[in-house]
Amino acid sequence: MKHLTRRGVALVAASAFAVLGVAPGTANAQEAVTIQPGVSIQSGGGYCTMNWIYDGEGAQAGSVYGGTAAHCVTSVGERISLATGSLGNPIQELGTVAYIDDDLDYAFIEIDPALHDAVNPALKGHPAIPTGVSTTETANVGDTMQFSGNGVGFHLLPQTQEERIGILHSNDGTQHYVIGAVSPGDSGGPVADITDGNKAFGTVGVGINGLPYAGEGGVSLAGMFADAAEAGFTVRLRTV
Repeated sequence: MKHLTRRGVALVAASAFAVLGVAPGTANAQEAVTIQPGVSIQSGGGYCTMNWIYDGEGAQAGSVYGGTAAHCVTSVGERISLATGSLGNPIQELGTVAYIDDDLDYAFIEIDPALHDAVNPALKGHPAIPTGVSTTETANVGDTMQFSGNGVGFHLLPQTQEERIGILHSNDGTQHYVIGAVSPGDSGGPVADITDGNKAFGTVGVGINGLPYAGEGGVSLAGMFADAAEAGFTVRLRTV
């Protein structure tokens, strides 16, 4: 899933508007009332979605992080802002990129301490998610997966942001593929396994097969945690 920018999005937007049957320009700006999985973020002039909330451990103890895709950010130290939605406007800075892994396409944003009270670990639109981490031992092909994000076109309404579901097609513990509707702007966003007890499963990575997207392939949380820990960056999922 490419990092969504204002440039070169006309075809993307038109396709998504057509799928939804909504005319461009009819959406109200999304209000960012809190920092939680599924909110829109802006970096370097582009738009993506934040995935889960993580608490630091070890050398990272005391820090709070939000996740996104590596291709959504440019460098460690970059400042990231909450946004009104894809193709919208920045609201306020929320934190600083602390870690990037380009190979598995994930990144952690350290949330400013002054904003810790604004953090809510619940998936946007789904207050009972996440209850834990889904793994290869607990998830199964065919499970129902929940998205909440800001893919262009889908960002127009709360229902299309928060109520898209998919089906788990494959998962090797590090990478997964989910069949479901996503579009640019959903990159980095959260993927939850409803069937596996409303658990956090992974993050949105690369869209497949054009618009409307037939699915996405991204990093699975269990593999992400293990990979980051090997590099000395240890975090745990914050649950509801």
